[in-house]
Amino acid sequence: MTAEDQDQGPPSYGSLIRLAREAKGWSPETAAKHMAFDFSGSSWRQIEAGYRGRGANRKPVPGKPSTVAAMARTVGVTAARLQEHHRDAAEILREMERQEAQARSSMPEVLRTAPPHVRRMIEAALEDVDPADRAEVLREMAADYEAVRGRTRRTGEQPPRRAG
Repeated sequence: MTAEDQDQGPPSYGSLIRLAREAKGWSPETAAKHMAFDFSGSSWRQIEAGYRGRGANRKPVPGKPSTVAAMARTVGVTAARLQEHHRDAAEILREMERQEAQARSSMPEVLRTAPPHVRRMIEAALEDVDPADRAEVLREMAADYEAVRGRTRRTGEQPPRRAG
């Protein structure tokens, strides 16, 4: 590592995100897989470090506010903590938090307490639903989920798997 490499440390938001990622015990690849969109471990590393390449080939990699916000959300950093490190990303993350809170408040209790993998499937399904129709769709999902859960509890059998 050259003296130039040592002078350019990671951006403070990169250090915060790395700390939160390591606290979860995740590698950059694992964290990238948890993102809401396709993202690579190498891109994760570059944004944490603030650069790519070495020596004369070293190029800055500024974190786009929306990407930094998504990374922070993935590893559990709140907007309040991100604020002092990347103001624009913190504002985007605050909006993400507001949207999540709103979605949770309109979600029936049975779905809010569903296992994480079920909630992720519900959130993915809702992405294509008109916001005006979400409450009705959530009610229908809750009724279906309760019916399947009740049948599984009574019979002890696994619910049928459906394709599509």
